[in-house]
Amino acid sequence: MKKIVLFVAAALLVGTALTGCKESKKAPADTTAEETSMFTKEDTTKVMDLVNQFTVCLQNGDIKGALDMLVFLDGDSIKPIDPANLQRQANSLRFIAGMPGYELDRIVMQDEKRNEAKIDIVLFEKKDENDKRPNTTSFYLRPVYINGQWYLTTRDNITSTVDENPEKHEIKNLGEVDVEE
Repeated sequence: MKKIVLFVAAALLVGTALTGCKESKKAPADTTAEETSMFTKEDTTKVMDLVNQFTVCLQNGDIKGALDMLVFLDGDSIKPIDPANLQRQANSLRFIAGMPGYELDRIVMQDEKRNEAKIDIVLFEKKDENDKRPNTTSFYLRPVYINGQWYLTTRDNITSTVDENPEKHEIKNLGEVDVEE
């Protein structure tokens, strides 16, 4: 029991460290993803496929496979993640690899660099329906569209050269893409 509590605490700590704590602002009720998005359903499908491939790697414990899908965004250039950051990412992903379940909760797409995919991670299966303990945490990926191609990155893998004003690149909910079709 102590191990489960420690494991859940470690996973929540990693989830918090990887996700950030800012709350998205809600869009007006009449705003839809189609009205505000510059992307097509094909873009959404490509992003969903990338995220699903990433979560399959994690679920199978293939941390290297998941890391191979992540890139570093330096301004408008896609680069491999440097070895120090790659090791840090690997250490973080170890805490959430091999979990019982991963579910794409939502994708919020704004422009080439301001997008997010929220993945809910089941840390352990509840054996009793009356169990009130939380058993999930969340992980966020940042899909970016550079030179006509989609890539996955995380908040930590984007340099400040993306924009001089980091507030501008804060994710605001201009329209969520329903991932359940």
